[in-house]
Amino acid sequence: MQKIILEVLKLKHLKALGLKWVILITALYPIYGAITNASLGNIFLISIVLLGITYVVGDLFILRRYGLIVTSIVDFVIPFGILYLFGQMINGIPTQTVLPAIAASSFIVAFETFFHIYMEDRVLELGPKVYERRRQLLVPKKLRVESSEELFPYEAQRKDAQKEETHDPEKE
Repeated sequence: MQKIILEVLKLKHLKALGLKWVILITALYPIYGAITNASLGNIFLISIVLLGITYVVGDLFILRRYGLIVTSIVDFVIPFGILYLFGQMINGIPTQTVLPAIAASSFIVAFETFFHIYMEDRVLELGPKVYERRRQLLVPKKLRVESSEELFPYEAQRKDAQKEETHDPEKE
């Protein structure tokens, strides 16, 4: 836990937190301000809670381990649950809180996809080894597709030509 707190204190994480907060405010203010008549203070509170939970759980833990698709699913489920609960506290009517929670969560996921690409490239700096490990976690060795040289005939011909050049019987 200390390692994560130290990483968050780095400048690149502060930039990422600011960008994510802008995404959350952009998603929440038009929807919750217009539909549920939530005050700006409530929207700021919701965005700070969402920012803390989704950044640590989704962007730091799940994105590193499982990638964009799983993180996008988590980034829909967590905001939906939190927005639904906050909507219940603000509004009190269950039917009027589901639609804004779905709309805001969908908007968040749409923009979070681009944010995840930014996180992988600029903040987490994931290299090719991480992508290979992630592929091994998601696709067991038993289920992987095996390819042969016939799929890439030009590459196979080039390799054969290189073998013939290096093993020329006339030179011996």
